[in-house]
Amino acid sequence: MPQYQLEVAIVLAVSAACSLTVFLLSRSEEGKVHLPSEIEEELERDPFDVTKPEDFVDGTPVNGEDFWHTMWLRKLAVSVLLVAIVMIQCACLGWVIIEDEGTNIVVHTLHIAFALYTLAVAARSVGQQDGDHATSMIHLSALPFVASALLFTTAILPSTRLVDITSYEPSSVPLGLWYATLALYIASLVLAATTPCGPPLHFPPEQIYSDKIIAKMTNRYEDNVCGITGASVWDTLLFSYTTKVVMLGNTAESLEIGDLPIVPANMRATTLFKNMRGAVRRYHLRVRSWRPRPGSGWELGYRIFRVNTRDVTIVVLLATIVAGLFYTPHYFLQRVVRYLEMDPERKDRGWGWAYCCGLFFANAITQLISGQLWSLSTTTLQVSFKVQLNSILYAKTLVRKDIASSSGPAPEESAAENGAAASANAESGVSEAKDEDDFSSKAQIMTLMTTDVDRVSEFAWHLFTLFDSPVELIIGTIFLYSLLGVSCFIGLAVTCLFLPLNHFASKIVVSAQDNLMKARDERVSLMNEILGGIRMLKFMAWERSFEARVMKVRAKELKYQRLNYHIEVIFNAIWGASPIVVALVSFWHFAVVRGQVLTPSIAFTSISVFNELKFALNALPETFINILQSMVSLRRIEKYLHGAEVATVEPLSRQSQAIALQNATITWPQDRIRGASATSSAASTPKQKFVLLDLSIDFPVGELSLVCGKLGSGKSLLLLALLGEADVLAGQLTCPRSPPDAIASFAGKVVPEDEWVVQGVCAYVPQSAWLRNASIRENILFDLPYIEERYQKTLEVCALVSDFKILEDGDMSEIGERGVNLSGGQKARVSLARAVYSRASVLLMDDVLSAVDAHTAHHLYNECLKGDLMRGRTVILVSHHVQLCAPGASYIVALDNGRVAFQGDRDTFRSSGVLNTLVQSGAADTSDEQEETAVADVEDLLPEKESSDTGGHSSETTSTAAASEPEAKPEQRKAPRKLIEEETRAVGRISTDIWTTYINACGGYMYWSMFGVALLLAAISPVAENGWLRIWTGSALESAEPRPPSFYISIYAAITGAGVILQTIRWVVIYHGGIHASTVLYKRLLEGVLFANIRFHDTVSRGRLLNRFGKDFEGVDSNLPDNFGRSVAYTLSAATTFVTITYIGGFPFLLAAVIFGSLYYSVGKVYGQTSRDMRRLDSVTRSPLYSIYGETIAGVTVLRAFGASTKFMRDMLRCVDTNTNPYYWMWGVNRWLSARFNLLSSAVVGVTAFVCILTPGISASLAGMALAFSSTILNDLLFLVRRFVGLEQSMVAVERIKEFSELPREPPEFVEPRPPASWPEKGAIECESLVIRYAPDLPDVLHNLNFTIAPGEKIGVLGRTGSGKSTLALSFFRFVEPVEGRILVDGLDIAAMGLTDLRSKLTIIPQDPTILSGTLRSTLDVFSEYEDAELYEALRRVHLIPASDVPSEDPATVNANVFRDLDSPVSEGGDNFSTGEKQLLCMARAILKRSKVLVMDEATASVDYATDELIGKTIRQEFAESTILTIAHRLRTVIDYDRVMLLEQGRIAELDKPAVLLADSSSKFHGLCKATGKSEFAMLKKLAGVP
Repeated sequence: MPQYQLEVAIVLAVSAACSLTVFLLSRSEEGKVHLPSEIEEELERDPFDVTKPEDFVDGTPVNGEDFWHTMWLRKLAVSVLLVAIVMIQCACLGWVIIEDEGTNIVVHTLHIAFALYTLAVAARSVGQQDGDHATSMIHLSALPFVASALLFTTAILPSTRLVDITSYEPSSVPLGLWYATLALYIASLVLAATTPCGPPLHFPPEQIYSDKIIAKMTNRYEDNVCGITGASVWDTLLFSYTTKVVMLGNTAESLEIGDLPIVPANMRATTLFKNMRGAVRRYHLRVRSWRPRPGSGWELGYRIFRVNTRDVTIVVLLATIVAGLFYTPHYFLQRVVRYLEMDPERKDRGWGWAYCCGLFFANAITQLISGQLWSLSTTTLQVSFKVQLNSILYAKTLVRKDIASSSGPAPEESAAENGAAASANAESGVSEAKDEDDFSSKAQIMTLMTTDVDRVSEFAWHLFTLFDSPVELIIGTIFLYSLLGVSCFIGLAVTCLFLPLNHFASKIVVSAQDNLMKARDERVSLMNEILGGIRMLKFMAWERSFEARVMKVRAKELKYQRLNYHIEVIFNAIWGASPIVVALVSFWHFAVVRGQVLTPSIAFTSISVFNELKFALNALPETFINILQSMVSLRRIEKYLHGAEVATVEPLSRQSQAIALQNATITWPQDRIRGASATSSAASTPKQKFVLLDLSIDFPVGELSLVCGKLGSGKSLLLLALLGEADVLAGQLTCPRSPPDAIASFAGKVVPEDEWVVQGVCAYVPQSAWLRNASIRENILFDLPYIEERYQKTLEVCALVSDFKILEDGDMSEIGERGVNLSGGQKARVSLARAVYSRASVLLMDDVLSAVDAHTAHHLYNECLKGDLMRGRTVILVSHHVQLCAPGASYIVALDNGRVAFQGDRDTFRSSGVLNTLVQSGAADTSDEQEETAVADVEDLLPEKESSDTGGHSSETTSTAAASEPEAKPEQRKAPRKLIEEETRAVGRISTDIWTTYINACGGYMYWSMFGVALLLAAISPVAENGWLRIWTGSALESAEPRPPSFYISIYAAITGAGVILQTIRWVVIYHGGIHASTVLYKRLLEGVLFANIRFHDTVSRGRLLNRFGKDFEGVDSNLPDNFGRSVAYTLSAATTFVTITYIGGFPFLLAAVIFGSLYYSVGKVYGQTSRDMRRLDSVTRSPLYSIYGETIAGVTVLRAFGASTKFMRDMLRCVDTNTNPYYWMWGVNRWLSARFNLLSSAVVGVTAFVCILTPGISASLAGMALAFSSTILNDLLFLVRRFVGLEQSMVAVERIKEFSELPREPPEFVEPRPPASWPEKGAIECESLVIRYAPDLPDVLHNLNFTIAPGEKIGVLGRTGSGKSTLALSFFRFVEPVEGRILVDGLDIAAMGLTDLRSKLTIIPQDPTILSGTLRSTLDVFSEYEDAELYEALRRVHLIPASDVPSEDPATVNANVFRDLDSPVSEGGDNFSTGEKQLLCMARAILKRSKVLVMDEATASVDYATDELIGKTIRQEFAESTILTIAHRLRTVIDYDRVMLLEQGRIAELDKPAVLLADSSSKFHGLCKATGKSEFAMLKKLAGVP
């Protein structure tokens, strides 16, 4: 029997005892589980708790019966094997008792005890299922493993003793029995380790994915839950449960999300969110009396760790074990080389073989355990961190005060919050010196949810370094001491000199990183604005100037990126140099000072240990930098989480139904946690802030109330205050509010009509509609059940029926992002329909009538606001249509500059003087009670015009995607068209042209030749270093006359020094190319997108474009050069290694190299394909997540008003699940590869050692060199595949960028010969048989239009939805090109000139006013071309500031006029101005431009009538010489024009002087005018000069 049996037996007994302890501990744990019941109670009332019971289940077993039957058989088999072992051991025991061998009796008794214990575990497991079964299988794998490993080790040890440590007593037991025991243990190990721990599971995908994704699934299979839940021990160690995904990725053309297995319950978003939310309430960081400062990031960090305690603990334990194991391979390496020194003749190879096995197993086991460590860190912890942070951030957004919109940039057309408070001026949030963390801009909030969360979650990788590096350093030092003695301390002392350098560098890194983030934020915000206002940019031909503006910011960003790279190069140089310097100093002290002989076993082992220590030392500073960066992000996140919240909503039963204000003073929401006390007075609010002073209003319940007032008098602010969105500084305000889970609680419940309206639930219609990117029906239903009758009724009263006839897919048409493909009026009416259909009893409507024409306004007012569906509901309407609405309102409030000018019933209102200030002159004729008869006539007269909202109207709004098809309405329903196309992702390998694109972007031939030389030299340097070491160490053993050590050491120093310099040069070259490529590619993408035709912008969501400009470019800037350089470097390094080893070892090595090479290649190829797909999926699924963030941030007021927060929370968690899945599998596949590569690589090292021992011709120094190289190939090949795949994944970003850089462009900017500089001089327009259609496959929109307009003529364009008014406007700017016919301006054909020339000479004032952030001055005068005086003059002309020399206001006045100060800030999208004010600013901009041809599209729709009239006068004065085309709803606007043109279905129905048409009672224009009511009709006649 082999030696050491007593020690083996003792170890076995101890391991059995450990196993028993673990069992007992886990039993006591199970008893304790049910404690947190009181906490559960407290959490139950949380409306944001969106978890359902099924969220906590991994899945249901597939074929459970069969599975457990098989398991039963397997466990029985294991038990039988163990019974056999017990029998053999009993026989042996009997034998030694007879022979009376004292020690051996103890040995066999312990063996029997161990075997019996193991048998007991196995027997107990036979009947077990689920969790108990899994635990037993782990024990049953571990116990036989220990036994097999120990017995196998003693079996291969040679009989010649190396050390005498045992009281060895030869045994008389036949060896056969001993070997039989070993064989049985191995058999039971194999059986137990390959037994699954649980059955395959099925989880219904519809509970976790959206329908869209399920529809795309290509592979449906039953066991669709991640295999880790039931994987056997062996599968877990090798990650074989991922093989399915890897193979799927390799065989399928391309993967879809639905094809991937679903992650287990503990990794799903709902579970993670619930735990995190619980943690936020439960855990508070306190050390005695110390508490961290809110916003410092400490508490949030503590909570994250508390939630993930179990995983973090396991990671720390594994890290410590791995650190201990790291040096075992080096120990065996040293023994192998030492053996070769002692026995160069290879007389007794026994110990050689033993060490050889040791080397292989040490490598393999270390790698397997570290694989588990990485898997836990990357998949489990990283995904958990990411989801937990994202979900609580999102939950916070749903309750956070909406400060963003009262002060800064917005990722979506920031909806709903603009409010009519002119002066709700930004929290000077635009001034440059703002605190970077005030999150006043919506883009900043996006950055938080994307970049910052990623940064914190990446810390999970670095977590274990904190524990494994120190342990490694200690063990490594002890090991070196055993090799080099005192010299190693001299060497290590040198590393201490490098530490301050690190500290210094890490400081620079953090500041550079901070600056880089700020510059990136700035660029993304600017891009976001540009993409939001792209139509305006095109109308004004400003693309070039804005391109320059972006490139300037981009240059600043790349400056910091370059700085980052330079620091990195210096870092790399220091780190490359440190182990070399250490080795040099140690060897010098060892050989020169102490005069010892440096042998191969000492030199090569020390070098490999130094390199291992380099990793440990290297990792620490990197980890510290990462911790610092994560802390910065944690701080930002925590600061956001501490922001002010809106008041919590009581349950409906406890709310009062009254809507009243008592002495209330109200201002725009501010974040009051910063310093200001909650009860600040009006005086202490910043003077920029608009305030509603001292309001006492009591709105009647169940009636219609009207709120009116001039532009910017605070009407929208009043509504927001009722919704609980504004700050009440003094006094009281009561108004019911919808609970956050209102919509969620109504979902799927069909109730009788009379119970439909729920008291206390609110609905809100904002001034600029907030719509989701979904079908129109989904927007209106807003997740309520579809009730045919109510739905149809809603469509009728909201005048949407005829619009749906025009839209190709009716109410299933998809609304583009921010509603780009609907006209302004349609958007407003869909938004209104959502409120009407809702179950709300209180409806707050902000100016819903302004976006529609007179007809539709009547219809909406009479049928909708006063109709059946509104009976018994409280309606508070803000409107300029005082004449229309006042007669039917029970209560009227008039505001004036923040104070109540009037409140009371309609009769008092009529007699007060307030009315006259709000309507047009001569219109306040009270006798006109809107006779119904008049309206009735008109409806007979114009059956079609019922909803004559000017449909395709605004230039800005009507997108080219709104294809109108009025005539043929096909009967059969097709599948609705997608407007926003699905995001595409390329399939298969990265194509060659993508590589060439990047390679050319880096630089030309010159650059690449430098690149090649630098990399080659750098790759050869390690060969030179090791080669010289071989000569030096060999000299001691082989040559008779070795030179003095100083000779060898100086040459060694020279070689290594040159190596470091070459490595550094290599990085400089690589990074230089990377920055160059970033610049080139960005410019291309920017040009491609800015000059893309407008149809592209209508069909591609902004989130997707921002994803290209943001995330994709971040990858190209910061990861691509690194991945590119390292891939090439590792390739060369691996190649040199193979060449070197083959050269040393001759033919056997070559053979091994070929075999291993092909294995590597096949594994790598399979991996590459799948990993690339995962990365693409990760990118694609990120867009919907960004979109839902964007939609929420933009529409948070609407969401809260309707009570849809919980519903959106659940949707967001669904998007998160969809996004984390490919990410989880991306890492899973990565681990799969590493596990296989590491085993292969361990084999390479083992085989190398084997060949060295086999071949007598290989000396110890050569073998040392070969082994040193073969152990580096481990890392090289693994990192090569990983980096190359990383590179391919980064190239996916280039692929996506390239796709958008080559979009179809608009016609050229300039065409020679260019029109004369003074063109157009007169402004004469001729339209010759113009035919226009939006796309070749769509019907014509304008049919054969012919008309001429004399210079200076003013033309009004009227017509109903879809009649082609806006298309006509668009065609002047060539947004749509004529199919036939042409437009001549001053005799020149506009189709023959460049777009810039054309667009810069004509002016349009669009309906959707687009304003960029900055100051008032930069808004009016984007390129600083005018004097201040001219700007003030323009503002006076549009009546934004009083006309003549009115004394300037006292600065202390509350609600001062902001337009007096040209430096007043403008927030993104101009959200701090009301829509009316923005329209006036656009008008002022046009006045400054003074072109000869002016197109006005609904330019004053959101302005009150009195101002509108003044503006009409201005236009006539200012543009007396110009030709004007005005598209209008208000007949007053165009009644005194030279001619009016009435369009019908793309043809001119009437074109004549208004007076002529009015005089003819059969004309359609006459019908339109008559519909406005008696007095107004009389007034129109009077204005038109008709008797």
